[in-house]
Amino acid sequence: MFVDRSKIQVKAGDGGKGCESFYQRRPMRYPIRDGGDGGKGGDVIVKAASNVHTLLDFRYRQHFKAESGKHGSSNLKKGKNGKDCLLLVPPGTIIRDAANNHIIRDLDKIDEQVIVVKGGKGGIGNNKKKITIPECPGQEMTLLLELKLIADIGLIGYPNAGKSSFLNAVSGAKSKVAAFPFSTIKPVLGVLKSKLSDSHVTIADIPGIVEGAHQGKGLGIEFLRHIERTKVLLFVIDMAGTDQRNPLEDYANLLQELQHYDRRLLKKPQIIALNKMDVPEAEANLKEFKHNKKKADVFEISCKSKKGIEKLADALLTMFSENSG
Repeated sequence: MFVDRSKIQVKAGDGGKGCESFYQRRPMRYPIRDGGDGGKGGDVIVKAASNVHTLLDFRYRQHFKAESGKHGSSNLKKGKNGKDCLLLVPPGTIIRDAANNHIIRDLDKIDEQVIVVKGGKGGIGNNKKKITIPECPGQEMTLLLELKLIADIGLIGYPNAGKSSFLNAVSGAKSKVAAFPFSTIKPVLGVLKSKLSDSHVTIADIPGIVEGAHQGKGLGIEFLRHIERTKVLLFVIDMAGTDQRNPLEDYANLLQELQHYDRRLLKKPQIIALNKMDVPEAEANLKEFKHNKKKADVFEISCKSKKGIEKLADALLTMFSENSG
């Protein structure tokens, strides 16, 4: 199950109590104060981990608490500090304060971490003061976790255009393929690896976009945010005109939906994959498309016959190897 949003409550550990204690032997005229300090409460830390891919764990458990500090004791013994509570999330997770929607941290790098609530200070024992000083409680907060996938390439297209078939063909991913709209109902990540080197690119397949997606129609806004972090947009266009659609209009409508959602997306490099070229109707649509999009970076492919797939995959690998160099 792919879960990309969650609401959790976190509580840092309370500080341990400072000890009030006196030590006196028979020859001593006055007792000695020997109460130790309390330990500090544990923090709650959120860390981006490479082996975590969804926020599924936070669907079944929403309350997290760090360990409180131990109390001080006589003979100047300080209480032990409480253990931290470490929460692992996928890279690309945005942490917000649920009270005001303020962004606490955007964990967009592996192993990046942040202390979201701090443990309370331990109380001061009477060895330092004439009286003990009370301990402090740990901070607590309600957090909103929102995942935006981090990928090199984002697949954009209408339902049934062939995005999942392309991802499966180039990466060995297991994105669901079916002859009906919205067979992909959750984002799927795949990795395209080079046969000649160690280079690779990650590809994100999101549910198909329809008109009004920026307003939540279809699976709309629910998953559009997952292409915000991608470096390249790969449009997969159904050149067979399935469901009496026009490929040229499909591409124009996709651009419009992206602009309405976030116009900055249109500044990303674009590649157009013209799919289903094995279907006879595709040839007529191809002439019209190329005539109107002469300057577009276009690749003719067929996910069914695998025609043009390897050429497009090599182009994607080359693009990212050049950028990294």
